[in-house]
Amino acid sequence: MKKLHIVLLALILTGCMSDSWWEPRTIMTFDQNGNTLGRYQFTYDEQGNTFTETGDMWNTGTKSWDRDYRISYSYDMYGTRTGAVKEKRDSLSGKWLPISRIICHYRADTREPETETHQIYLSGTDLWEDSFRDHYIRDDQGRLLYIVREKWNNGEINREISLQGRFTLKTHLITPISGWENFIRDSFKYDQRGKMTGGRIDSWDNTAGKWKPVFRYTYTYDRKNNVTLETTQIWDADSGSWTETGQYSYLYDSYGNTVETHYAPISENTGTGSCLVFFYNNMQSTVGYHLGDTGIFPGVRGTAVFYRQKR
Repeated sequence: MKKLHIVLLALILTGCMSDSWWEPRTIMTFDQNGNTLGRYQFTYDEQGNTFTETGDMWNTGTKSWDRDYRISYSYDMYGTRTGAVKEKRDSLSGKWLPISRIICHYRADTREPETETHQIYLSGTDLWEDSFRDHYIRDDQGRLLYIVREKWNNGEINREISLQGRFTLKTHLITPISGWENFIRDSFKYDQRGKMTGGRIDSWDNTAGKWKPVFRYTYTYDRKNNVTLETTQIWDADSGSWTETGQYSYLYDSYGNTVETHYAPISENTGTGSCLVFFYNNMQSTVGYHLGDTGIFPGVRGTAVFYRQKR
């Protein structure tokens, strides 16, 4: 009996009880020279749901942080996320101004995400306009197979027209077609045991009427089933082959949370535009995604601080 008490006490002290749940508190990002880029902070409500996410950019001139954006999340009475609103700080008035929002929809039987509608705010008319719509497609076992993103064509096109190769005019064209169009498809791959081995991103070719490969990634796991390495490749349409662009490496704490991630590009060109991802709760949760509208953390290295909450 004494031995059992010691084991239970050890589980409590190490945070390994079944009701233990970790959430990110602060994320810091850095460039290839080790210079600070961004600081991202998260707050939570009394139920443990993410309440706000704020992004600050480091100003090298003033040696201080500049508030860049704020995302506020909303939930229903059952704690299911219903949406999010992203705002930017006006440099003159200091007020928060809306720029985009997400509206979430779920399957009635499983309450799993089914679609997310992304909208942009039109300050001139004080109206919201559809921008993207994501469809979550799963198999019979509930595994996520695809996220298909559509873009909204409102019948208007802003285009630059070159005249005789000397002058460029910005024109606003009205088209007879409006509606949802295929844009990007994110597909996920699994092994026979159901472990995700990687994924691929395709873009929709309107002319050919089919999906064309753009980018793919593969995971390498350690013995604790944490992703320690992610290898990225880009599709070369000229040669018809995949070319490696770099690798993300991940370091974890003793609770299975990514405390540091680092991107090593093959060349300087492939290092530009990289965004960081952090896994936590033993791969049950992630924050940061290069196609997302929330949790975008540009940089080649990042660190994260987590805190444990009870659920």
